[in-house]
Amino acid sequence: MPATVDEIADTLIEPRRPSIETWASVHERLYEERLPALDESEAIEFDETQGIVERNSNYSNKKRLLFPAALVLLSISVLLAFVAVVSAHMLLAATITFVTSSFAVWFVPGLV
Repeated sequence: MPATVDEIADTLIEPRRPSIETWASVHERLYEERLPALDESEAIEFDETQGIVERNSNYSNKKRLLFPAALVLLSISVLLAFVAVVSAHMLLAATITFVTSSFAVWFVPGLV
């Protein structure tokens, strides 16, 4: 970064080696549609007069801050789900132990 629209078009179609018409079509679409739209969303800074594209540092910092926050929220959710599952299993085990012990005490003669 910074990069020109030509460099971006070259990178996008690099593995193929298309005709010059195809390259021109990709270049035109980038210049007229895609890059201005990304500039409006503040993901990049696009200078149409010079054909130069730069990263928007504010946008990058926002994304960097959102990823850890999302990761923390996901981790807490997984932890709470794990605690709920373990608690349910412990409750089920305690209930089964109580029922079988009660059954043995009440219905099996001579156990007490």
